[in-house]
Amino acid sequence: MSYSKYTLALVFACFLVSAFAQEQQIAIYVFGAGEAGINKSFGNKLLATIVQSSIYAEIKDSETFYKELAKNNEEGIGQITKTAKQHGADFVCIVSMTKALGAYSILARIIKTSDSEAIGTAQLDHSLNTLDDLTKVSNELVDQLFSAADPSDSTPMAAAAKEECESKSNINEITSKIQNTFIAQLEKCSGTLAKDMALDAIPFIGKIFGKKKAQKEPVEFMKECTIDGLKKKLPSIAGEYVKPIEEFLQNIMSAASASGGGLDIKKLPGIISGLNVNELIDELKTIAANDKCMADEPYEPKEGEDGEDSDDEEGGKMLSLGFRAGLNFSHLYVADYYYNGRSGSGSYNPTLGFQAGLVLDIAASDWFHVQPGVMYIQKGAEDNYGTVATSHNIEIPLLLSLKFSALRLNAGPYLGICLSGDYIECGDIDIGISTGFGFDIGMFYIGMFYDYDYSNRTFGLNFGVNL
Repeated sequence: MSYSKYTLALVFACFLVSAFAQEQQIAIYVFGAGEAGINKSFGNKLLATIVQSSIYAEIKDSETFYKELAKNNEEGIGQITKTAKQHGADFVCIVSMTKALGAYSILARIIKTSDSEAIGTAQLDHSLNTLDDLTKVSNELVDQLFSAADPSDSTPMAAAAKEECESKSNINEITSKIQNTFIAQLEKCSGTLAKDMALDAIPFIGKIFGKKKAQKEPVEFMKECTIDGLKKKLPSIAGEYVKPIEEFLQNIMSAASASGGGLDIKKLPGIISGLNVNELIDELKTIAANDKCMADEPYEPKEGEDGEDSDDEEGGKMLSLGFRAGLNFSHLYVADYYYNGRSGSGSYNPTLGFQAGLVLDIAASDWFHVQPGVMYIQKGAEDNYGTVATSHNIEIPLLLSLKFSALRLNAGPYLGICLSGDYIECGDIDIGISTGFGFDIGMFYIGMFYDYDYSNRTFGLNFGVNL
């Protein structure tokens, strides 16, 4: 009889332990994969792995939970957590996946739905081509998420959060500076990338300026350049705070992907101009809520703090001076002549000349500039008998310049004043139109122009330095 009592007591104890272990329920939501069905398949596999490990129990209507979020393509952590709580989940595992170079970058978070506290984070890169891949990745994520702490413990799982901090950072200062610097840093990096790609497309220019071909792929360059720039301004961004930034950047790069893969640099400016970093800010604040070394104190930006250094390579200067010099070919055009009883119009043979001068760049906006200047330019022509006529001129151009990253498109009027000439009589002031294009390559400039006036046509190459 006594054995029966012990047996019943043991069975009852096991029942209580089992009931307690299954008391806490979890929901799984996966988003971000491009291929149809990967999100749901991986979510089901990960949920099965967690439940089989007796860590948490599955919510009763997980299918309805998933469909509700997937229908709206929901990717906001706050809304996912709220929906999971409405479906009876004590915890929700949120997994975001971004594809790069044939594999997935997978970031998983365990969020406590009662207070939106993140109690575990895991990240890995892996392909998901087979069922074995799904199984392997699910097991690795579960090991990372739950091996560090007791899942019933509501405190953060990161051991570093339990250590005493030598100093604290302020999450509000970090998020304020990210709001002011993130887009500016992206624009700077995309401009640098566009210049490098322009140089790669014209090899001899790269040799002139000693440019070495970039070793990194455009997507990797954009990620590294942006994060490195943020770290210079915000040394507190490290470790787990970098992960959401990397994920956010990957989403941007995916949106700017070319049809054949890779990065379409032409799409980046439009995507960057329409960015909303609030979701990134929310993720960083969620991490900071569980970070003992991160304070949540009011922060007021300092006067003039706009996130850009005044001496950055990309500038931000409204006024800048540039020196220009180069070679040109010009020829005279006679609209109406009379010689030896014959009349008509025509042009003389072109001659080689050179020009040099100063240009003042006035940046009315990022893309619209005005460029007045003063240039010395040598023009001339050669007749059929080998006689070369030369004029020495001062030109005062007023160019309107449209700037698209490294590329400039220039057009505008100019005044030409002839100072002296050989076989050319200086007379009236010339009024003409100048058009052309060029590239800003760091502090250097290279471009082409075409001047047109009543009696002269000039094509030239310009090289310069932006001071």
